[in-house]
Amino acid sequence: MMWTDYYKDLPIPSDWENVSYGNDELPSFACNGYQIWINSPNIEERKESYLGLGFGTLTDYEDWIFHVRYYFDEETKKEHIKKEEGYFDGFYFTDFQKVLNFVNKPSLYALLCLLELDFNWQIPFHKFDENALLEFIEDLLNGKTEYYLDSKFPRKTFETFLKENAK
Repeated sequence: MMWTDYYKDLPIPSDWENVSYGNDELPSFACNGYQIWINSPNIEERKESYLGLGFGTLTDYEDWIFHVRYYFDEETKKEHIKKEEGYFDGFYFTDFQKVLNFVNKPSLYALLCLLELDFNWQIPFHKFDENALLEFIEDLLNGKTEYYLDSKFPRKTFETFLKENAK
């Protein structure tokens, strides 16, 4: 089965960016600061891959089709390894709708990923404390910084986050 077969029947949203590399084990997409890995839709192939990774038996096998993790670069990941528990194992799903629901309600750390990876200016957002980061995002969205947001910037994602997490 080819990689494209893994997701050919899925309604991949248009704002998901295919970030797969030719030597990756699985195809992946990026959205809202998350990287979504897509495993084979075939259970037997998933089990075979598990065994191929060096596990001798299926005794401890836990099935998943989607693995979602924050889309950090390595420097940012090191800064936040102690700040958010549970991240580094990622989140596993078998239901695509649950993946959509999850990535469409990003955490502050997911938004930090977007800023770190896509912001035109190399600002070390990972060094901001939470309040400073929220203040910067609000100022950025309200045009109170010198930075320009292009049409690719996911403004609505940031606005929704601020609205839903207002203190």
